Amino acid sequence: MRKLTFSASFIILALMVVTGARGFAGREARPADLLEILPDGGGVAVIDFQKITGSALWASIGAQQKLSSLLNKAQSEIADLGIKLNDVHTIVLVFPSANLNNPTAAINGGFDQKDLLNRLRVSSKVKLTAEKYKGFDVYKARSVPLSDAKSSPDSKKANAEASRNETSFAFRDTSTIVIGSSESVRASIDVMTGARQSVTQNSQLSDGLAQNPSAAIKFAIVVTPSMTKGIQSSELPIPDFASLKLIYGSIDVTSGIDLNATLRSDSAESAKGIADRLNGLLGMARGYLGATNNPKSTAIVDALKAVNITTLNNDVKITGSLTADLLSNLFASAERKSQ
Repeated sequence: MRKLTFSASFIILALMVVTGARGFAGREARPADLLEILPDGGGVAVIDFQKITGSALWASIGAQQKLSSLLNKAQSEIADLGIKLNDVHTIVLVFPSANLNNPTAAINGGFDQKDLLNRLRVSSKVKLTAEKYKGFDVYKARSVPLSDAKSSPDSKKANAEASRNETSFAFRDTSTIVIGSSESVRASIDVMTGARQSVTQNSQLSDGLAQNPSAAIKFAIVVTPSMTKGIQSSELPIPDFASLKLIYGSIDVTSGIDLNATLRSDSAESAKGIADRLNGLLGMARGYLGATNNPKSTAIVDALKAVNITTLNNDVKITGSLTADLLSNLFASAERKSQ
């Protein structure tokens, strides 16, 4: 639990690293600026957090007791850091080429750098250290192990995990922070100093992001064999994704959730094969859930009915739309199921 709490705090820090301070100096970083300070990778996501918090999706989350409670608890746990959700502006995540784990995040918003560091230094939950790298201060925050006089096996395991749980971050300027592993934060500094290529130089990822410039969430992923290896089943018609080269798309939340994703294959024939299999799986799911006569499954079936899968040349196009009412039904169904 201790590891989970610490990890959650810094994930939220990566998503919400701001305080109540307004009127910070300097020009606010735009998404393009954030991309220009992150190293190249295999995947990227750009999140307009202001659009999300002002959306029907956010309103639906806030209306659900359990989800709202979880969100409030997470915010409460990091309140001692001075973090304020509504001040987050833009978040950019770059994932390493080898996998889609441990991204490097660049976040801009209004925060007080001195206050944030002071809160971390006096926190009993975090040990903060710093070192210089090419003129930048690279901070390392590590969870402080729980003290337990009985030294139970569970507490020893938790303490061992806590000691390995470390997050690094550095400030680019008064409104921008980079968070990730020590190696990835240093890589970002290399980009800032011109010693390393930024993710903007990756034409595949940049072109993918450019397809939906105004969406609340944009993403692009270069597909590698290691990602598709092992995605197969003898019982289900799982598509052969080995031909995929790129996945890109967007999620908009203006009046609900609108998904638009493209799976780019190496040929039109491969794309058609993937689409046929995906449509087969979609039909199976609709039929199975529809036959259960379970009221809790009705919202899921309605959501699946809104999904469309087609092809265009080498591309598999997946679109789906969830209205605000349908979102409320889905959340309500999930909440009833958990009771």
